Amino acid sequence: MTATLHITNGDMAEAGIRVADGTGRILPWRDVLHEGPVPPGLSLSELSRVRAAFIGDAGMGESSEIEKSFRDRDDTLRRFCDYDEVVLWFEWDLYDQLQLIQVLDFLADSTAEELSETGTRVSLICIPGYLGKLDVDEFPPLHAARKDITPQQLALGRRAWSAFRSGDPREVEAVAAEGSSILEYLPGALTRELEELPSTHNGLSRSESQILEAVAQRSITFSEIFKRTASREERIFCGDATLASYIERLSDHRHSLLSYPTGESIDAPRTAEDSAAFRNAQIALTKEGRQVLAGESDWIALGGTDRWLGGLHLDGSRVRWRWDTDNQCVVDTAASSL
Repeated sequence: MTATLHITNGDMAEAGIRVADGTGRILPWRDVLHEGPVPPGLSLSELSRVRAAFIGDAGMGESSEIEKSFRDRDDTLRRFCDYDEVVLWFEWDLYDQLQLIQVLDFLADSTAEELSETGTRVSLICIPGYLGKLDVDEFPPLHAARKDITPQQLALGRRAWSAFRSGDPREVEAVAAEGSSILEYLPGALTRELEELPSTHNGLSRSESQILEAVAQRSITFSEIFKRTASREERIFCGDATLASYIERLSDHRHSLLSYPTGESIDAPRTAEDSAAFRNAQIALTKEGRQVLAGESDWIALGGTDRWLGGLHLDGSRVRWRWDTDNQCVVDTAASSL
């Protein structure tokens, strides 16, 4: 047995975890699971290949390098019983909570008896905030206060992960509606995922609406859009690369909702050089963008979606599932049209 395995959302918390435990191994998860396909029926390895291909295609890295990173990550996770303890370090937002339930789903395959045989302890640290913003001296008290993961947490994580990977968002809605003191931040995170469904008002997701609202008064830079949209989030989860991909989706379309002031469509940056120029370029709302934002046109009816939310593929001008922003619920448009 060798020391401790610390699993966390990325690299921002590494320095603090090192202060809390200087001998442990740190395993960053690094997958933006709220974007791109997370279909059911795939093994961990198969899903990692799908995820690596998506992230590479989205311009967030080289697919082959990401796939190797995920393969190494998965191999380490499979050998978790080689460690005295596995500590999960996660935050309260959607990005982290989806990673957490994926890891819990994997760990749920190991019975209490099996863990008892190896002597591996599995514990959880989950905070209402952001690990990367903490001072390093705040990590040791968190580590000391960690709690053993319970069978109930494993079961809820598995149920939530299965719901997220299904093609029916009502399953996610059902898990979120339960509320939970077991994984207290999960219901809010899952509700935020549902808010990415096209709204019944104009077909925009919450993120898309916030982007258009940010530029409704005048054209502004991407950096300013990022600040304004982040300020609207109760729990910030969306990174700059993901937000840039949203802007590209809203712009690179025959019914463009956003453009540069010159009228040119916007492509998300693919290189560091592109990124520097992109951050300072002005972004404006088009005439059709104003109409959709006002609810005079519907983004889905305009054919404005090709997106995966977990196991649900939103594709085409007719999308079955919508989010009712007034009543905070999933709407089945197929049932309502009968």
